[in-house]
Formats: sequence, C-alpha cells, structure tokens
Amino acid sequence: MDGVVLKQISKYYGNKLALNNLSFNVKKGEIFGLLGHNGAGKTTTLRIISGIIDNYNGEVLINGNIGYLPEERGLYKDEKVKDILKFFGELHDIPTSKLKEQIDYYLNKLNVSQYKNSKIKTLSKGNQQKIQFIVSIIHNPDIIILDEPFTGLDIVNLNLIKDIIYGLKEQGKTIILSTHQLEKIERFCDRILILKEGKAVKYGRLDEICKKTAYIEYLEDNKLIKYNLSHGEALQLLNDENIKNNIVKFEVRSSLEELFMEDNNG
Repeated sequence: MDGVVLKQISKYYGNKLALNNLSFNVKKGEIFGLLGHNGAGKTTTLRIISGIIDNYNGEVLINGNIGYLPEERGLYKDEKVKDILKFFGELHDIPTSKLKEQIDYYLNKLNVSQYKNSKIKTLSKGNQQKIQFIVSIIHNPDIIILDEPFTGLDIVNLNLIKDIIYGLKEQGKTIILSTHQLEKIERFCDRILILKEGKAVKYGRLDEICKKTAYIEYLEDNKLIKYNLSHGEALQLLNDENIKNNIVKFEVRSSLEELFMEDNNG
C-alpha cells in the first residue's frame, strides 16, 4: 500500500517552474530517497508533501499523519530540552503520561537523557540535531520526511539515528529521506528518485537503475588480460578457478554517485 502519492505536480514561483509534472509514489514500509542538486526541486517537493505549500497544480494523496524534519532547524534555543519536546508533543495532543514515556524513551535511545534539563543553545550541533529528530517523530507519525537528517553527526550518533530509522521502517512507516550524502542513500533506501530542474530523471529500485559494471585484470599464460564488463559477467568470471586465482585487479565501477553526476551534468 502507498503512503504517499504525487500525481502530475507542477509548481511555479513567479515565472520560474520549480516542479514540472512530477509523479511518484512512496510505499508503506520503505525508505525512499529523494536526490538532486540545489535548485532541483527537492525542498519544494517535501514541503508540498508535508502540507507547508498548498498552492500547486496536481494531486497529492497522503495516507496518515506526517512528521517532518526540515533542513533548516527551528528549535527555540533558550528553552530546555524537556520543555521543547513537551511543547511539540502537546501540539499533537499526546496524553501526558504517553508523552513523558516517549520523551524518556527517545532521549535514552539517542544517549542525550543527561541533557533533559539543559537549554538547547548549550548542546553541540550533533545533539541539537538529535533533539530535532525526536521532535519529528515524537507523535508516532505514519509518514516521516527527513531532510538532511545526518547533519553534524559523527559515526556513533549516525548509527543511533540509523537504528531508529530501521526500526520505524519495520513498523511499516513511510519514510522519505533527502540528503547530499549519497553513500547514505545507497545504504538506506529501497527506491530513489533523482530530480533535475523539477523533473524526475531516474526513478525506481537502486539495483534496477544503478547498473553496476566491473573492471577486471588477470593473468593468463603470463599475459595481462583486461576487461570492462557487466557486474554479472564479472561475477561469473570470478567463479572460474583458472581466473580467480590469477586476478590482479577487480573493481566495481558504477555507483549511485556516478549515476547522479551523469544525470545532473547532462
């Protein structure tokens, strides 16, 4: 079942066409990656889905309530962590006992419970990011939109966020992830959409649209053999006992980064 469906969405800012007849769907229980260079239309798309922008052509179908982590952070810096989380939780009418339980759970899960009574402005950038992340999911939304969620996080804290995202996916949440860190898209996402000038230039499963090729060098009768071939053909060669024992070099050369650059430079 789909959590989000966009049908022929177009959006103008004055005379500038930001989105051009854009259509795609995001399924429940998947992590969907939205990619594109600055100005490609990512933020406009996310704001339309979240309901911040309502002046557009086309149709958006939303199956559930939304949690949105914007790229521009909006925490009240002079407020305490617990008060910020309580404020945003109450906006969603979460019962007091349930809200306290949710706050304590996520603060412990993200190793920031010791900052519960600290003001936001005293926290590091990474810890502020974790509080902002909690704000976006505190109300147990069905659809979660994460715009650059890994900003300011070291590898330890990134893994904490990753574990929560995977847990939400297992619960059947609809998750839309937008980031410039392409390796995170490759690691997290089931399907992706690449935007260029408001249009979808690539859309689908990573293993379908990111065709991998391989480069292999091996010795045969003291001669160096070099091949550029498909990833599947390369794996077949690796099963040949005479070849795999004489490999000099083996590289997988196609990646999401190459695909992304190709579609945005063309």
